[in-house]
This record gives sequence, C-alpha cells and structure tokens, in this order.
Amino acid sequence: RTGRHQSCSFAPLLRRSFTAALTEMRLLLSLLVGLAACEDWADSPALTKMWETTSSSDLDGLIQVLAQGGRDMAHARSADGRGPLFWAYEYKNSDVLALLTHLEVDETAEDADGKRPSEFFPDGEEELADFGAKASARSEDMAELLKDREDEIATYYESADDGMDEPEMAEGGVDEIDYADDEDDEDEDEDEDED
Repeated sequence: RTGRHQSCSFAPLLRRSFTAALTEMRLLLSLLVGLAACEDWADSPALTKMWETTSSSDLDGLIQVLAQGGRDMAHARSADGRGPLFWAYEYKNSDVLALLTHLEVDETAEDADGKRPSEFFPDGEEELADFGAKASARSEDMAELLKDREDEIATYYESADDGMDEPEMAEGGVDEIDYADDEDDEDEDEDEDED
C-alpha cells in the first residue's frame, strides 16, 4: 500500500514533466518549421530591383523583372522575410498588389518579425479596404500587362534564335566563314590611326 501511495504522489510531477517536455518539443518543432521557411529568404539583385520598382511605382520595371525572371519571383522573400507583397502595402502600390494577387502571393505570409504584408500599410483600416478594392478592380489588367510582356520577350528570343544560323562546317569541323574580310577591316583601321 505504501508503494502505491508513493507512486501516486509522483503522478502530478510526471504529468508536469511530460507537459513541459511536450511544450518544449512543440516550441522546437515550430522553430524548425520557421527555420525551414527562412531557408529560401535571401537578398538578391532581383529582389533589390523589385523593391526599387515597387517603392518608386515603376510598374513597367516590375513587370519586366517578373517577365524575365519568371513568375515565381513574385513569391521571393528577402533576408528579413519581406517581399514584393509587403512592399506593395508599405508603398501603397495598388497596381503591384493587383498583379501579386493575380499571381496568388500569400497574403497570410509573415516576415521574420511575425508581421503580415497588410500590417505595413501606413494608413487606417478604411483606406486599407479602399486600397484592396482598387487592387482587385485592376487585377485582370495587370495580369494582361504581364502576359503581354512575357509574350514580347518570348517572341524576341524566338526571332533571335531564328536569325542566328549556325555556320556551315567544312571537313574537320572548321567553319566556312571568311575571316579575311575582318582582317582587311583591321588593316584599314590601323592605316587611319597612323594618319
């Protein structure tokens, strides 16, 4: 009977220890998940350009970055966990918000300090609602601008590829381009320099 009574007195202690261990494990797990999310957070020239274009309301510049770098760039995050969506709110750029909404950038994402993009909007709740409504109304227009630029770039690269014929190769893998004309041009340039 004494043994049973003693084990019962340890039960609350064991329960507290188990609860504390479980809490610590949950905390550790959340930190690991947070670190995994941060793995892809890094400053880059492309993100710097995206910040510059968003903060200066250069929509054309941002569309160019996304069209050349790929739509996934819209989801990129800098070392502090912020990215284009955070900057769209911070600088009240409704066209950028419209474009990023179309690209399904996560509105619930948090930066390194646990803040969401909309928390960077500098004005009140009413202005924030108007800002969101304005962006929603422009989403399709922004999507069309991005698509048009992507098509322009694709056409450019296709036409560049078509215009660049490979030189014909003679036996032995030597091209048949007459480089003598280039040498004649160099000789003429040297003659002009001497005068």
